Amino acid sequence: MYKICQKLLTANENLSRWILRFIYFDFRRQNARTEFFNLLQDYNSMKTGPEYRQLKFSCADIRNIYYQNISSKIGNWFTNKKKKDEVEGIFEELTNADGSMVTFTYDEVITKLDGFIAFSELQVNANNFDNAEEERLKFKASSKEITNVLEKFSGELSDLVIMFAQIARVPVTL
Repeated sequence: MYKICQKLLTANENLSRWILRFIYFDFRRQNARTEFFNLLQDYNSMKTGPEYRQLKFSCADIRNIYYQNISSKIGNWFTNKKKKDEVEGIFEELTNADGSMVTFTYDEVITKLDGFIAFSELQVNANNFDNAEEERLKFKASSKEITNVLEKFSGELSDLVIMFAQIARVPVTL
Protein backbone atom coordinates (compact mmCIF):
# COMPACT_ATOMS: atom_id res chain seq x y z
CA MET A 1 0.00 0.00 0.00
CA TYR A 2 2.90 2.32 0.84
CA LYS A 3 4.50 1.85 -2.59
CA ILE A 4 1.23 2.41 -4.43
CA CYS A 5 0.39 5.58 -2.53
CA GLN A 6 3.92 6.85 -3.02
CA LYS A 7 3.70 6.32 -6.80
CA LEU A 8 0.37 8.13 -6.91
CA LEU A 9 1.77 10.99 -4.80
CA THR A 10 4.84 11.36 -7.01
CA ALA A 11 2.75 11.59 -10.18
CA ASN A 12 0.40 14.08 -8.53
CA GLU A 13 3.30 16.25 -7.35
CA ASN A 14 4.98 16.18 -10.78
CA LEU A 15 1.78 17.38 -12.44
CA SER A 16 1.17 20.02 -9.76
CA ARG A 17 4.73 21.31 -10.05
CA TRP A 18 4.35 22.11 -13.75
CA ILE A 19 1.00 23.82 -13.54
CA LEU A 20 2.07 25.85 -10.50
CA ARG A 21 5.31 27.00 -12.12
CA PHE A 22 3.24 28.75 -14.78
CA ILE A 23 0.39 29.88 -12.54
CA TYR A 24 2.84 31.74 -10.33
CA PHE A 25 5.16 33.00 -13.05
CA ASP A 26 5.90 36.71 -12.57
CA PHE A 27 5.74 38.63 -15.85
CA ARG A 28 6.55 41.84 -13.93
CA ARG A 29 10.12 40.82 -13.16
CA GLN A 30 12.96 42.64 -14.88
CA ASN A 31 14.19 39.46 -16.59
CA ALA A 32 10.74 37.95 -17.23
CA ARG A 33 11.46 37.34 -20.93
CA THR A 34 14.56 35.25 -20.23
CA GLU A 35 12.96 33.42 -17.31
CA PHE A 36 9.80 32.68 -19.31
CA PHE A 37 11.74 31.27 -22.26
CA ASN A 38 13.91 29.20 -19.92
CA LEU A 39 10.77 27.82 -18.28
CA LEU A 40 9.24 27.20 -21.70
CA GLN A 41 12.39 25.35 -22.78
CA ASP A 42 12.24 23.19 -19.64
CA TYR A 43 8.55 22.49 -20.25
CA ASN A 44 9.10 21.52 -23.89
CA SER A 45 12.01 19.28 -22.88
CA MET A 46 9.78 17.63 -20.27
CA LYS A 47 7.08 16.99 -22.86
CA THR A 48 9.49 15.24 -25.22
CA GLY A 49 11.34 13.21 -22.60
CA PRO A 50 10.72 10.62 -19.91
CA GLU A 51 9.44 13.24 -17.46
CA TYR A 52 6.22 13.41 -19.47
CA ARG A 53 5.30 9.85 -18.47
CA GLN A 54 5.93 10.78 -14.84
CA LEU A 55 2.93 13.12 -14.87
CA LYS A 56 0.68 10.13 -14.26
CA PHE A 57 1.07 6.93 -12.34
CA SER A 58 1.69 3.66 -14.11
CA CYS A 59 -1.20 1.26 -13.70
CA ALA A 60 1.14 -1.58 -14.69
CA ASP A 61 3.40 -0.71 -11.74
CA ILE A 62 0.44 -0.62 -9.40
CA ARG A 63 -0.91 -3.89 -10.81
CA ASN A 64 2.49 -5.55 -10.20
CA ILE A 65 2.71 -4.25 -6.62
CA TYR A 66 -0.87 -5.31 -5.94
CA TYR A 67 -0.51 -8.86 -7.26
CA GLN A 68 2.98 -9.41 -5.77
CA ASN A 69 2.41 -7.90 -2.33
CA ILE A 70 -1.24 -7.33 -1.53
CA SER A 71 -3.79 -9.57 -3.24
CA SER A 72 -2.87 -12.74 -1.35
CA LYS A 73 -3.05 -10.92 2.01
CA ILE A 74 -6.39 -9.12 1.66
CA GLY A 75 -8.29 -12.13 2.96
CA ASN A 76 -6.32 -11.92 6.21
CA TRP A 77 -6.90 -8.17 6.55
CA PHE A 78 -10.65 -8.20 5.92
CA THR A 79 -12.79 -10.89 7.47
CA ASN A 80 -15.99 -9.24 6.25
CA LYS A 81 -16.52 -10.61 2.71
CA LYS A 82 -18.34 -7.48 1.56
CA LYS A 83 -15.42 -5.24 2.67
CA LYS A 84 -12.88 -7.63 1.15
CA ASP A 85 -14.73 -7.61 -2.19
CA GLU A 86 -15.00 -3.82 -2.03
CA VAL A 87 -11.24 -3.41 -1.46
CA GLU A 88 -10.43 -5.88 -4.22
CA GLY A 89 -12.75 -3.94 -6.54
CA ILE A 90 -11.02 -0.68 -5.70
CA PHE A 91 -7.63 -2.18 -6.51
CA GLU A 92 -8.95 -3.69 -9.72
CA GLU A 93 -10.26 -0.27 -10.79
CA LEU A 94 -6.98 1.37 -9.84
CA THR A 95 -4.93 -1.10 -11.87
CA ASN A 96 -7.08 -0.24 -14.90
CA ALA A 97 -7.33 3.53 -14.42
CA ASP A 98 -4.84 4.54 -17.14
CA GLY A 99 -7.56 5.88 -19.42
CA SER A 100 -9.07 8.14 -16.78
CA MET A 101 -5.70 9.33 -15.58
CA VAL A 102 -4.51 10.10 -19.12
CA THR A 103 -7.71 12.01 -19.82
CA PHE A 104 -7.34 14.12 -16.69
CA THR A 105 -3.60 14.69 -17.03
CA TYR A 106 -3.37 15.44 -20.72
CA ASP A 107 -6.83 16.68 -21.67
CA GLU A 108 -7.62 18.69 -18.55
CA VAL A 109 -4.22 19.93 -17.42
CA ILE A 110 -1.71 19.80 -20.29
CA THR A 111 -4.12 21.04 -22.96
CA LYS A 112 -5.08 24.06 -20.83
CA LEU A 113 -1.45 24.69 -19.95
CA ASP A 114 -0.40 24.47 -23.60
CA GLY A 115 -3.07 27.00 -24.58
CA PHE A 116 -1.91 29.44 -21.92
CA ILE A 117 1.74 28.96 -22.90
CA ALA A 118 1.08 29.48 -26.62
CA PHE A 119 -0.74 32.76 -26.00
CA SER A 120 1.81 33.95 -23.45
CA GLU A 121 4.71 33.15 -25.77
CA LEU A 122 3.17 35.35 -28.46
CA GLN A 123 2.70 38.15 -25.95
CA VAL A 124 6.24 37.90 -24.59
CA ASN A 125 7.66 37.89 -28.14
CA ALA A 126 5.71 41.09 -28.81
CA ASN A 127 6.79 42.64 -25.47
CA ASN A 128 3.14 42.67 -24.32
CA PHE A 129 3.87 41.63 -20.75
CA ASP A 130 0.64 43.20 -19.50
CA ASN A 131 -1.34 40.93 -21.83
CA ALA A 132 0.72 37.93 -20.73
CA GLU A 133 0.03 38.80 -17.10
CA GLU A 134 -3.70 39.17 -17.77
CA GLU A 135 -3.70 35.75 -19.47
CA ARG A 136 -1.81 34.27 -16.51
CA LEU A 137 -4.49 35.54 -14.15
CA LYS A 138 -7.23 34.11 -16.38
CA PHE A 139 -5.36 30.80 -16.51
CA LYS A 140 -4.96 30.82 -12.73
CA ALA A 141 -8.68 31.48 -12.24
CA SER A 142 -9.73 28.82 -14.76
CA SER A 143 -7.34 26.29 -13.18
CA LYS A 144 -8.65 26.77 -9.65
CA GLU A 145 -10.68 23.56 -9.65
CA ILE A 146 -7.81 21.52 -11.07
CA THR A 147 -5.28 22.88 -8.59
CA ASN A 148 -7.72 22.31 -5.72
CA VAL A 149 -8.15 18.68 -6.78
CA LEU A 150 -4.39 18.19 -7.11
CA GLU A 151 -3.73 19.77 -3.70
CA LYS A 152 -6.49 17.72 -2.04
CA PHE A 153 -5.07 14.51 -3.52
CA SER A 154 -1.57 15.56 -2.47
CA GLY A 155 -2.58 16.05 1.15
CA GLU A 156 -4.54 12.82 1.33
CA LEU A 157 -1.86 10.80 -0.44
CA SER A 158 0.83 12.27 1.83
CA ASP A 159 -1.15 11.12 4.86
CA LEU A 160 -1.50 7.65 3.36
CA VAL A 161 2.20 7.39 2.50
CA ILE A 162 3.12 8.25 6.09
CA MET A 163 0.47 5.98 7.58
CA PHE A 164 1.36 2.95 5.42
CA ALA A 165 5.10 3.49 5.98
CA GLN A 166 4.46 3.41 9.73
CA ILE A 167 2.29 0.31 9.46
CA ALA A 168 4.92 -1.44 7.33
CA ARG A 169 7.63 -0.17 9.68
CA VAL A 170 9.66 1.22 6.80
CA PRO A 171 11.13 4.68 6.42
CA VAL A 172 9.62 7.09 3.93
CA THR A 173 12.10 7.13 1.07
CA LEU A 174 12.41 8.74 -2.34
